[in-house]
Amino acid sequence: MIASGAVLDILLIEDDPENLRLLMESLPTSLAGHTLHWEPCGDFEEAVRSVMIRRYDLIVTDIYRDRKNKQKGADPGDERARDIIQEIRSKRFCPVLAFTDGSAPQSFKEEPFLRLADKSQGNKDILVKLQELLMTGIPAIARRLHDELDRTAGSYLWDFLEKNWIQLRDAGLGNPEVLERIVRRRASVQIGRLDPSAEDAEELGSVEGVEFYICPPISPKELRLGELLRRRGSLDFRVVLTPHCHLAVQPKATVPRAEFVLTVRTVTATELLKRHPLEAGTAEKKLRLLGRCLQSPADLGQPNGRYWFLPQFLNMPDLYCDLLQVESLEIGVIEKEYDRFAVLDTPFAEALQSCFTGFYSDVGLPTLIADKFKHLL
Repeated sequence: MIASGAVLDILLIEDDPENLRLLMESLPTSLAGHTLHWEPCGDFEEAVRSVMIRRYDLIVTDIYRDRKNKQKGADPGDERARDIIQEIRSKRFCPVLAFTDGSAPQSFKEEPFLRLADKSQGNKDILVKLQELLMTGIPAIARRLHDELDRTAGSYLWDFLEKNWIQLRDAGLGNPEVLERIVRRRASVQIGRLDPSAEDAEELGSVEGVEFYICPPISPKELRLGELLRRRGSLDFRVVLTPHCHLAVQPKATVPRAEFVLTVRTVTATELLKRHPLEAGTAEKKLRLLGRCLQSPADLGQPNGRYWFLPQFLNMPDLYCDLLQVESLEIGVIEKEYDRFAVLDTPFAEALQSCFTGFYSDVGLPTLIADKFKHLL
């Protein structure tokens, strides 16, 4: 795993001083290849404030489901303790491990990044659930991304902005809002496009299929080029080909300029490859031929350039866009009948658009008779 061996900061929340002391003495300082730095906190309100101003890679907290106060009945902190999980999740992303000596709240539901441990038998279950969270890789990846963002933004500010500040300031970069957008764009491009395993800055040369997509789409309202639409109640997918500039809602407007959205229909890769089976040969040859079918446009079917491959993502199977099957849909039809599934990231959306325009702007030429040009041999 790329992000293994990290030093992780963990906030430990327990409002009973003696229990907090025992946990700090007994919880490990290393687990699953990571070094664990525990920060104790004995108050829930203080924990929420800490989460607001500090970054933690994991939070481990008691939820005190059944603890009672003999003089006052149910401890008034019980309900507040259960709410801590929702407060943490509303502030920022951080996996949470909750533990209790009693029963869990009825509303508590374990999720991949929210686990519940039974502390009635000591720390054994806490360690099991803690290791499960660490093995997802998410805490270490989040730590690595934050560190890389700090490093990327810092190096950009020092190495470029400081050296060129006067010229950039005079060109309008002195505006804090513009400056923030520039730093955000520079950092996001570097983090998104560079190979995290390379020692030096090096752009990725190959990607996994899931890296084609942004999900959910960034804009909650506006469609854009490369948007994947799924007809409700089916696995019928199509992709938006209309440029984003025609789909954006302009200032003081309530609808985009385009009344219709051009879309391309899809066919499953399994179905298409059955219609156009790969040539017989060795496994190596078939894999090489398959690679040609996955490029864009795919070396598959007729006319050339007709198909563009979309790798499997979530419950969407491997698909091919069929550039001979394009259809305009009204904005209202899309809103009523389709869900926005995901959107193709850069440069994949632009590559699809380029293949589409190239396919429909292709100009055929008569073939020259090679025999007339023997003098070139």
